[in-house]
Amino acid sequence: MRFNGALVIREHNGKVFYEAKWRDATGRQVKRRVGEAWLERDASGAWRPRRGRLDDGCLDEKSAIVEMNRLITEHDSLVAVSSACPAVTFDELAAAWLHHVEHVDGIKPSTLKSYRYMLGAPGDRARKRGCRRAGARIMREFGGQAIDSITTTQVERWLEALDAEDISKRTVNTYRQIVCSVLEHAARRPERYGIATNVARLTPKRREPDPGVLDFYEPEEVAALARAARAGAHRDPTRPAVSQAEMDERRRADDQDAALFIVAAFTGLRMGELLELRWRRVSFERATVTVAASWSAGVVTVPKSRRPRTVPLATPAAAELARLADRRWFAGPDDLVFCSTLGDHLDSSALRRRLRRAQDAAGLRPLRFHDLRHSFGSLVSRGRHGDAEGVDGARQAHNDRALPTFQATAHRRRAARPGVLGRRVRD
Repeated sequence: MRFNGALVIREHNGKVFYEAKWRDATGRQVKRRVGEAWLERDASGAWRPRRGRLDDGCLDEKSAIVEMNRLITEHDSLVAVSSACPAVTFDELAAAWLHHVEHVDGIKPSTLKSYRYMLGAPGDRARKRGCRRAGARIMREFGGQAIDSITTTQVERWLEALDAEDISKRTVNTYRQIVCSVLEHAARRPERYGIATNVARLTPKRREPDPGVLDFYEPEEVAALARAARAGAHRDPTRPAVSQAEMDERRRADDQDAALFIVAAFTGLRMGELLELRWRRVSFERATVTVAASWSAGVVTVPKSRRPRTVPLATPAAAELARLADRRWFAGPDDLVFCSTLGDHLDSSALRRRLRRAQDAAGLRPLRFHDLRHSFGSLVSRGRHGDAEGVDGARQAHNDRALPTFQATAHRRRAARPGVLGRRVRD
């Protein structure tokens, strides 16, 4: 049997184990834990073999030597592969990882866009967000560096530098997770990239703050938000409409924004699901909306749950959809419910800006667009617990005239275009 290492006995937390020490082909000293040792101390304090049959998972001296030689052989083969592989930089590995998560894992386009942003080079023009220039923190540290030269100490010092910046602990953990995922892609393919250990995995995560109280709008606040948008109070008064046609188009867009805010708050749909909602997915007779697709980073994709779902239409949301369905253009089964002047998808960034200005005009506290769906979740929760302010209560609190308007509009559409609503119901 070939013996080219030293077998050492260690004791830690009351357990005894064998440890192997040797020098590899590069001259670097390597230490590996071999396994739990079947040993005990005698009266003089020296180690001696324990009596009886070996327990599962324990090793005597002979089996420990065999396991040590296996570890040495495995390590030497990895060193040989590493020396034979060309040096791979972090940039090349990051590009390979992005290709893998896009085409193999099939992540959402919005998530892929975020990954590309965080892995961008320092000189990219796309690094600008708003009036602040976000640094390419990952590539500024690891860009151009060979992956086999990255150490745990380097990653730890980089994370400590991020702690000193004006970013949250959650953002620091996000950066750490991306670096960890990129290096894990290589560690799972040692024959290709020449590394077998993910050094970033050994770094600790930052403790994030405990979640606060969930904030959302009450039905009365949603109604105030919609009134501000419908009245055009969120528009810049220094830029008035120059023609009657532009005034009419602004009025249509403002009315659609108000309907969008109400539908978001009373159905719980996400922004991408609302932007990709088609009329064939709206059933007025069953008072439901089927969510089967989402608009993400300019691409039609599946919803976040990756499966279709059907949600009920509360009276305020149904009345707003019925009002939109009565418009002259873009009311066919395959048309978008919420669309631009040309029938295209709305711009999500512009929609967020309009929401913020409508909140200011209505005197409401600023919340994210995503927080509108929390209003629906809260109302459903109250209804399940028998609260009078549940979904049914919210319907009456919104507008007592909503239901007659919804019913009259639905009957007019059914009489004017027979079969349209029927196609939606069957679909």
